[in-house]
Parts: sequence; structure tokens; C-alpha cells
Amino acid sequence: MAYEPSEIMTAAALTYKDKELDKASESYDGLVALMSDIKKNIPKSKMLEYGNTSIRNGFLSLIDEKDEKKIKDLAVGISAAKGFREYSNTKSGGTVYLTGNVLPKDVQKFQVSAFGMKDYNSSDLMFSPNGKVFYGLSLKKKNKPKAPEPTLINKAFDSILVGKQFDKIKKELVDIRIKYFSNIVIEAVSKNIIRKGDIKDFDKLKNNPAGKKELFEAKNRDKKKFDRAYIDTKGYYKAKGGYKDSNTNDSKSMRYFVNRKLSEKDNELYTAFVKVMNNNAQLFADSLINLILKTKLYEQLDVKELNKFQFNFALITGVADVSEKNNTVNIYSASVLPLETTLCGLTRLEKMFKNKKYEIKINKEKSARSKGAKVFLKLIRGNVTLLDLEIRYKGAFTPQPQFQATINDEYKRLLAKECGM
Repeated sequence: MAYEPSEIMTAAALTYKDKELDKASESYDGLVALMSDIKKNIPKSKMLEYGNTSIRNGFLSLIDEKDEKKIKDLAVGISAAKGFREYSNTKSGGTVYLTGNVLPKDVQKFQVSAFGMKDYNSSDLMFSPNGKVFYGLSLKKKNKPKAPEPTLINKAFDSILVGKQFDKIKKELVDIRIKYFSNIVIEAVSKNIIRKGDIKDFDKLKNNPAGKKELFEAKNRDKKKFDRAYIDTKGYYKAKGGYKDSNTNDSKSMRYFVNRKLSEKDNELYTAFVKVMNNNAQLFADSLINLILKTKLYEQLDVKELNKFQFNFALITGVADVSEKNNTVNIYSASVLPLETTLCGLTRLEKMFKNKKYEIKINKEKSARSKGAKVFLKLIRGNVTLLDLEIRYKGAFTPQPQFQATINDEYKRLLAKECGM
């Protein structure tokens, strides 16, 4: 598994008192001294629990007082730890559980696999002051309060379409992709990027649905010439390395051509995606809000009948930056979004815009500024934007595009006004 340094740093910070953290935060050298102390004491601390020895060793290996990036993560961890304490009204002491890909024994009861996600309970850390009340912390980080919000989800687009109710929609989206990308292959042939004779039976393939699927998937391609599907080809037939040429900055290359098509204003593929999403707006909105903001987590935990325990979930964004060169440390107040606050905001939206449905719109301003193979969207109800969404292709075009999401400032302002965020 990949280990995120800010998680062990937040966990370590929770073993210190606030006044100790404040003292260390006065200078870069102070954080270096704190990291050295963490390196000495955390391996033997009984406050931290891990899923297994491998996870323990993986996290402990990230403690390095000589690495400026790790010092920056420590500053972020201090911000997150202090923000958590203010939210939970807890002081030093208690037990911190680092989840990793295996949960420590005492918190395995809070693991939730639901909605197509193994870790629907996405807590990076869990904390308990007394063994009865538990907190799940989903940790994010940024360097300044006004920096862009960190991504809350980064998954293949079809992974958010969970359940039989999405089966028809999934097929529709696949058909859209086949039509769009097969037409690009046909256009590439007309522009001599791909030589017509290098695609067997090209004239037959381009004129029927099964043929267009083959032009997209290229399962029967000449693998000596094409090391990947036609649409994923990097080079072009006159390139020095042929279709396998890796210079994708060459304006004559297939990869350059496809990326340019996807970045066109009012792109046909993304416009079709948005149309399908808006035809099923409530379904998409419910799924997006649930998977991104974990709005059904408490319901899932209730099913497990954990009556002896109380579980609270919060998204915490640590905010900090440091400079070894200037010996400066800037640690800001963390952003804390408890699940209760999220649910309060959704209830307020329901009352405010009872007769208005969710909408998914293209963010034309952001999309126009982008030159990549991506589109920016907004999930809106009434006059409030809840989520900023992004659909993007990263390299290959035959797989599903990646889907990312962040919380919009308009929704955060509503939470602050209506729900005391």
C-alpha cells in the first residue's frame, strides 16, 4: 500500500499537548526538533495502533527530520490535530488508530463495504478518548487557506455508477464513447495520421456498429504495427518510430490529435455525457453526494448494531507551509467538516429548493481555460453549487475516464451560515 506522510504526522501530533505543538511551530528548526522527538518516541508509543507490523513499519519509515517535505507534512499534521481537538473537545491522551489497508482490531467493527467501495468508511485515522466514543478522520491537506480545495474522490467514471439502476445508463455511456472515439479514428485515417491500409477491412468497419466497436477497441489490430488500440496510439504512420513513436508533442501524432479534439469547446463527447447525466440528474446527484460526502455512513453503521459505541465522522483538511531556507513556519486553522454538518446542509437545500431539481452543468469558464483532455462540471441545486466535478482522460482513451470532485465554496458558505460549520 502507499503511505501518506500527513497521516502518521497527524497521529504523532495527537500524542503531544497543544502547547508543545505551538512551541515547536515557532520555527522550522523547532519542527525539526519535534520530528526528532517523534522519531525517538512514536515507535514505542502505546497511543498508536496499526493493522499489522508491515503497516506500522511503512508509516514509521516516513518519519525523517532531514526531509523538508516530511517537515511540511508534520506542519499539516499539527494543523489537522489541533483542528480535530477543537472540533471533538478532546485533549491529549486516548488512542489513535492508523487504518492503512488493514484496520487495527479494535476498530474493525467500523469497517463498511458498501456502494461498490471496500472502504466506504474512508477514515484515514480513527481516534478514541475512552474506547466508547470513536472519531473517523478523513484527512486532506493544502498549503494555504485560499488554495484550491483538495480532491475528495479520484476514481474511474463508471465506479460511481453503482447498482442495477445504472445498468442502462452505463450501456448508454459506453455506446457514446464507442461512437465518438471510432469517429476520431475514421477522421485520423482521412488525415493520414493512420494509414487506411494498416487497418484491415477499414471500409467495412466504419459503416456498421460492430465495426465501429472494433475501431474503438482494436482487438483484431496488427499488433506488430500497433502496440495499443488505434485511439490510444501515440505516434503516426510517417513518424520515425511509426505508430509506436513516443513523441506525443508532435502535432502530427495521433495522441496530440486526440487530445486536441477532446479539448475543443463544446466537445461532443462531454456534451453527450452531461446530457445523459441530466436526464438522470437525481440518480446521479444522490450517488455523487453519497460516495463523495459519505452521507449514508451512519445508516450503514446502524445496520451493524454497534449500540455500545458512538462513531463520528469528519473531513479534516490540514493547512500549513514551511521553508527550510527562510526558517519559516505557517500553520493555519484546519478546515473541519463533520458529517452532521454535511447532512444539515443537504436538509437546508431540500427546504430552500424543494421544487427545484439537481442539475449538472459544464463549467464553461474553467473548461475554456483548460487545454487538456478534460471537462469541468458543477453539481447545482437552485442557486447553490455543491460540488465541482472533473472528468478527464489520463493517457489512454479506451479505459473509462477519471472522475474527480471537490466541495464548492458556495456550499461551504451555506454550511457556515445555516449549520455552523
